[in-house]
Amino acid sequence: MRVLTFDVGKTGCRAALWVDGARGHDAEGPGPVGLANADGSRAALRSMTDVAARLDGLGHPVDAVVAGLAGLLSAPEQAPPLLDGLAAAFGGARVVVTSDAITSHAGALSGRPGVVLAAGTGTSVVGLGHDGAVHLVDGWGYLLGDAGSGYAIGRAGIDDAMRAHDGRGGSAALLARLEARWGAPRDVPRLVQGADNPARVVASFARDVFDAARAGDAGAASICERAAADLADSTAAAARRAGLGDAPVVATTGGLLHAGPVLTEPFDRALAARLPGAHRQEPDDDALAGGHLLATRPDLPHLRASSTHAHDPADRRTAGPNRPETR
Repeated sequence: MRVLTFDVGKTGCRAALWVDGARGHDAEGPGPVGLANADGSRAALRSMTDVAARLDGLGHPVDAVVAGLAGLLSAPEQAPPLLDGLAAAFGGARVVVTSDAITSHAGALSGRPGVVLAAGTGTSVVGLGHDGAVHLVDGWGYLLGDAGSGYAIGRAGIDDAMRAHDGRGGSAALLARLEARWGAPRDVPRLVQGADNPARVVASFARDVFDAARAGDAGAASICERAAADLADSTAAAARRAGLGDAPVVATTGGLLHAGPVLTEPFDRALAARLPGAHRQEPDDDALAGGHLLATRPDLPHLRASSTHAHDPADRRTAGPNRPETR
């Protein structure tokens, strides 16, 4: 069986080709700005087909295509055009589209119950209970939510830098890092607002916040502490909503926690305060592997939060009333 899986975030798009259960090739490229935009589904389809074209071994038809996309649970109207577009691009394949939070959860815990925190440019948390119900916390997007995300950290760091520039307090260390990265503070709004992906530009400053915190800047350290508390709040909420009690298995995915102790230590302290028995583990695998599970495990409860169609575009099934209790 040949399976093509996609992991489409707000800053990057990845793809993998699986042949008879073996992961043969990966490729990556830029991601779309967001599904909620007017051109959201078309931009996502362009990202996926561009990345797929970079895969070795895709010269033969595939049996299934699974795409996990950031923001899909908040923009379910984008599922039909995504289904149709992928079916047209990969004719004859069974197509599944869902949120990247769902594929991340499936890959991180190999389909088992538990909580998965996906933290990168954005943030979402999925809790899967023993009853198979899927619960999503946050994932509201950078304008309305994504608490504790790379965007939120970068935005808070820029705010502290601008405050220092204006003489309103803030952090001189972060101002110096902002100027080293982008130049004069008055030029930054135009740079961000004119970017193809403003969230990605703002989130890139999270690296400077982490560096400043490691160097001892109190303002940057405080931003990390607040972000860690927000991530722990969302994780605990997902565990409670999924009925997992105070001792769930928690896996973390996404690049944000790669910042290391500057973020993971306050996160672990905050998580222990909210879920005293929680066991945090490294993910079993990634979202691309989770997509492969959705293609090959028809019993997987994550499919309740997915939209599918088979060979005939008229034969489409969406999550409909079985969509997860997202909030």
